[in-house]
Amino acid sequence: MPPMTTHTHRFFIDHTFSGGNGVQELPPPPWTPALKAEFRYPYDVLEQAIPLIKAEGLRFYITKEAYRLPEYGPKVVPLLLQEERCKEPVYGRHVRAVIRNLLSYPYLGYRPHLGFTSLEAILTFEYARDCYTSWKSRRALAQAESHPPADWPAMVRREPVTIRLPLGYHSQQELPQVHMADRQLDTFFVGQVRNAMPRSSYQSWISSSKVEARAQTWKILEELKREGKWRIDLGEVAGDQGKSHAAVFNSYSEKMLNSRICVAPRGTMADTYRTFEGLRAGCLVVANPLPTEEFLYPGAPLVIIDHWRELRGVLERYARNIDALEEYRSKALAWWDNHLRPEVLAVSIARDLNAAGDTLLS
Repeated sequence: MPPMTTHTHRFFIDHTFSGGNGVQELPPPPWTPALKAEFRYPYDVLEQAIPLIKAEGLRFYITKEAYRLPEYGPKVVPLLLQEERCKEPVYGRHVRAVIRNLLSYPYLGYRPHLGFTSLEAILTFEYARDCYTSWKSRRALAQAESHPPADWPAMVRREPVTIRLPLGYHSQQELPQVHMADRQLDTFFVGQVRNAMPRSSYQSWISSSKVEARAQTWKILEELKREGKWRIDLGEVAGDQGKSHAAVFNSYSEKMLNSRICVAPRGTMADTYRTFEGLRAGCLVVANPLPTEEFLYPGAPLVIIDHWRELRGVLERYARNIDALEEYRSKALAWWDNHLRPEVLAVSIARDLNAAGDTLLS
């Protein structure tokens, strides 16, 4: 870990990110490779936002926990990252504001129609589960107003403030743009199809939306690759034995910049890093149905499909149509620059944090 630098704001991770080792202090932005790759985009945004924040001495806590924090108060700003069950932060009235990077409300994940695929059956189950966990957390938030836990301080605000941060990029390098005519791949997929789970977990016995969507994608891509008509590269991150983490993702970044079409199957949530990274790379991004809860997706230049067997039609329509691909590249880069670039997000994040400070209880 690099040495601490003088900084008016301080950054911490709790046990959910420290491997059970309690609260640990982190260096402030900028992000360095010594930090988790998941922190890169939030750090890049906050690096730009900090000069615009009026308050001094804020304490940012990176956490996955929606029910409790190591501390509370008007200077505390939790970064609720990777909270996948749509829980409302129960401590919302006891902190300055909450910054979160995944959905606040459950999303069904498909467009209703007659008949069910196995993926849609699993999505229905997960939607019901998320509705329950979301409702449970919101009930706990309401109860905390009148009966807060004994070790919590007094409320610092009447209503919680939630600030949305896009998922953004993970370990993607920023590389020079490549025109569509010069890109060597029609599409590629590098990622884990299935996460290893302990046998004690129910997830080792039943499938998940992430496994089903990616298995569906993988199967279709293998079929298309065997035809010999399309330039498709396949590989699992977990299968790149002998390569360092950095080497794997450098290769990933290069492949993304040299692909015309980015396939972005959903993960555990509808949001995926790959969707945003594809836009950043100027690809034509093909994705499963995405939510419209926030400002992120309405109007974004994405091709939405209900089943990955539709990918064949997308390839036939676009993979050799350079003019159409260049139009998508232009729109994707413009969308990234206007909506998702850290410098742009920083302005709204700082504005919302400043406004949250203005509405604190005296």
